[in-house]
Formats: sequence, structure tokens, C-alpha cells
Amino acid sequence: MTKAANFTLKELEQKILQCIQKLYVDLLGHQPQQVSCQLVDKTLTVLIEDSITQPEQILVNSGKQDLVKQVRSNIHVAVESRLRANIEEIVGVAVTDLFADSTLDTRRTSIVAILATAPHTVESN
Repeated sequence: MTKAANFTLKELEQKILQCIQKLYVDLLGHQPQQVSCQLVDKTLTVLIEDSITQPEQILVNSGKQDLVKQVRSNIHVAVESRLRANIEEIVGVAVTDLFADSTLDTRRTSIVAILATAPHTVESN
């Protein structure tokens, strides 16, 4: 397990966003345009821009939004355990709650993880 106390807050956030980008590429074959991450106390928030895959976008464009919402919901459930484990490894703290949702109109996905405790980090210079 990574020792969060060896990293600054910004370094932890960077490690998390890189992990999420890799997860999207490895599992979905899709490179999100941008991932932003903010850790405040025990709350981790992630915003993924351009998170909708090309096949999902094709379905949206052909009026199948309900199907894409169902698929996206199932994707969130399918990757939850891996995402949870990755976050826990990076921050060195258990994730007590994990929420994810996607908006098709803006092609964004948000993830909120609630940690058991705030991770210990080093001060940045």
C-alpha cells in the first residue's frame, strides 16, 4: 500500500487522476479529455471530461439515451471495486462510500469518494 504521508496533497491528487485515466483506457479503451481531482479532508471529488465512449456517443446521437444511461450505470457498478481498491492503495485510507454519475449532454462523469479518515500528507515547499 502506498504511504500517503510520503506525498503532498497535490501529488496524491495527481496519482489519483493518473490512475483514473489509466482505468478508462485499460477497461473502456477510451482516453478522457481531462481529469481533475480534489481531495479536501475526507472527501475526494473527481471530474472526468469527455468520459462518454464513441459507441455510447453513437447511441446517444441515434436517440438511445435511455440505453446509454443504463449501460453507463452498469459500467459504474462494474468498475467500482477496482476504483475503490486503487483509491485506497494510493491514499492509504479505506473508502467508506463511492458515488459516480455521468451526464450525457455534457459528456462528463463525476466521482465522489468518502474516506474513513483524511489521509496524512507532507507539506509542500
